Amino acid sequence: MNNLVAVLYFDDTHVIGRIARVSYGQVVTPIITVRKEYSGIMDGRFTDRNDFTNTVNAVVAEMVKGASHVPSTLYIGVANQFCQVQTQSSELVFDRMTKVNRQHLQALWNDTKFDTTNVEIIHKQALYYKLEEYEDLLMNVLGTATIGVEMVSSALTINQEFHYLFDINAIQQAGFLNYKFISVAACELFMIPEKVRDAGATLVRCDFFSTSVANIVGDGLMQLAHFDLGSGYLVGEIVDYFNVDYETAIKLLAQSTPTFEVLVEEKYTANGIQIPASIFNRFVLDRLNEFATRLNNFQTARTIYLTGGNFDQIYGARNVFANVCGRPMIECQDILTGEEAYPENTLNAMVRYVLKQL
Repeated sequence: MNNLVAVLYFDDTHVIGRIARVSYGQVVTPIITVRKEYSGIMDGRFTDRNDFTNTVNAVVAEMVKGASHVPSTLYIGVANQFCQVQTQSSELVFDRMTKVNRQHLQALWNDTKFDTTNVEIIHKQALYYKLEEYEDLLMNVLGTATIGVEMVSSALTINQEFHYLFDINAIQQAGFLNYKFISVAACELFMIPEKVRDAGATLVRCDFFSTSVANIVGDGLMQLAHFDLGSGYLVGEIVDYFNVDYETAIKLLAQSTPTFEVLVEEKYTANGIQIPASIFNRFVLDRLNEFATRLNNFQTARTIYLTGGNFDQIYGARNVFANVCGRPMIECQDILTGEEAYPENTLNAMVRYVLKQL
């Protein structure tokens, strides 16, 4: 198998376009990658919608240059804060013991009635099934004999106006025939081991200015929420509190060890500015505890997986989150390489997800 896939990913600060080849199952080989900064997302909104659209157009135009072949469809990963999740339950009751077949499963789907008022469904997934004879939740009931089956499913939706952010003319001028939306959360959940997902897990994505909390069952999302807090806000507070510029704040944060004791005389130095390490560490630790407390207000599974990478540069941040939330915090890894690298892992997950849908 040798397939080319084109994906577009955006987070709170960057737009990234990639054309990749997938071979030998799930091995992803990047062919072309284009990354550009833009004015960003803050408080759940684009700071400058026109700037975002122009940046997308520039990325799309550049990513096709030098490509021997342009895939027909550009798949656009929608950031979690712009997605909503609906769940539905549908049921079939039989006159006698009956083996569940594909027609029965389709009938269960036909019975779902998701609300599509002003929204567009970009993904649907059966979360689990219940049989009349068992209390256990089942991931698959095809071929199972029962007198009744219930399906609990979910749909991921986006607002229809989201289309206005993307210029179909510019996308088609680049050589794509069309574009389709996919959910970043629906892609990234497959970095969690299947057995863990089947038992229920939580995927927390830490972007620069926002954090999303996705509760997962099997191959789908049951709940998706977010709050406007991330490492970008911490950088901004460092700028204000210590009266330093943005670049200096980022360099200081990268040096901090908030969970590690330092000598009284030790200092962090960036761009000629020195800050007492103990004072800086205490400041960062207090902010990490505030973040974890916000996270702990959300309903989560017994195991939490982290993605997004925006707190990775802070020594001990994951341990702080785990202690406050009383949950193990596990960094998502690429399913083949085992690496913890972002945005590479997200881009690979998007490419693999697209192939699963084809």
